[in-house]
Amino acid sequence: MKTEAKYQYLFGPVPSRRLGLSLGVDLNPLKACTENCVFCQVGRTTELTIERKEWVPTAAVLAEFDRWAAAGHRADYVTLSGSGEPTMHTGFGEVLRHVKASGKFRTALLSNGSLMWLPEVRRDAVLADVVKVTLSAWDEESFRKIHRPAPGATFERLLEGERALREEFRGQLWVEVMLLPGYNDAPEQVQAIAELAKSLKADAVHLNTTTRPALAGVEVPRMPEAWLRTVAEWFSPKAEIPVFSGKAAAPETMTDAALIELLARHPIALEALAASSGAEIAALEKRLAPLVAAGNLAIEEHHGVRMVRVTFA
Repeated sequence: MKTEAKYQYLFGPVPSRRLGLSLGVDLNPLKACTENCVFCQVGRTTELTIERKEWVPTAAVLAEFDRWAAAGHRADYVTLSGSGEPTMHTGFGEVLRHVKASGKFRTALLSNGSLMWLPEVRRDAVLADVVKVTLSAWDEESFRKIHRPAPGATFERLLEGERALREEFRGQLWVEVMLLPGYNDAPEQVQAIAELAKSLKADAVHLNTTTRPALAGVEVPRMPEAWLRTVAEWFSPKAEIPVFSGKAAAPETMTDAALIELLARHPIALEALAASSGAEIAALEKRLAPLVAAGNLAIEEHHGVRMVRVTFA
């Protein structure tokens, strides 16, 4: 008999294209964010705001982490990410301090960068071992077209905040550039982004495109890998095209609720899920079949890649 999911604010660990095996910590309700990006895998932003508050109870998050760690689980990173922008949560620094105090895990903060112009956000962001910020636009118009931000979130503030973070942060700063056909893929547009990215003095630049279904109400095609590899040379340092690494739990050992909870926050390619968990594709499909039949999950082709995602009512 399968039991219910044990955690409300933790998910995974999941195989990450950047962080190996990553335990996600979700500090946002579905879906509160500073942006409503056209490429978002989670879905439309229903609470579009730059307001910072304790969106979910910090004490409950810390208690879940302690319970998870006490059970002897492993992960390469504990990563603040999930249903929205984690720096919206006024307690995200407390979560980073708590995880680091355990002495067992490296920490990562996956941010869109929109609130880094606030000194109090940067003060807490520098506690992470790795901070990933996004730079997929080159001016205010392109920023609004791609990211559809909340009032008060501007491209000027984003760039100002990311540059300031670099000056204050001694850890690994990664910049993710999401390239989207028809939005920011023309040579002159990519070159403009690459020139701005240099000013961030990043330790790594990750060049990405839509690898999971975009669920924000816009059909966004996938950028051909050949073009990604071509323009990667234009960045300094040369942009990387991340691949999945890390080993996830075998799906047959996970409860139905745990699988649904994981995929709600992290849709993934069927092949990647199989490879990371050491499962055969056929066995994985058999494990997921009851959830697909019940209407909880969907397996669908997305630009030639079979994806597994939660179907929301």
